[in-house]
Amino acid sequence: MTQERLWQATDARANLPTVMEGALAGVPQVIKKRTGEEVVVIARADYDRMKPNLKDFLLQSAGLDQDDALDEGIRKARLNGAMGFAPRSTGLGD
Repeated sequence: MTQERLWQATDARANLPTVMEGALAGVPQVIKKRTGEEVVVIARADYDRMKPNLKDFLLQSAGLDQDDALDEGIRKARLNGAMGFAPRSTGLGD
């Protein structure tokens, strides 16, 4: 993304197609209310790229700096079944 563009709320409302095109072009569109509060309009693709996924969240919250530790934990959990319990037979011919 490149340098942002600042809009007053009334101008952004009157120029919504331009605001949207700017966001889709990778330029964050900052809309400022009279109260001083601001919102940022960005393209959905940029939002999705910036949004953390569960793996990133777990790595960050656990203080891990590499994917290897989490990947190893996931691999072990999959081998042992959920929560360390192996799948059991249902007795239904499985």
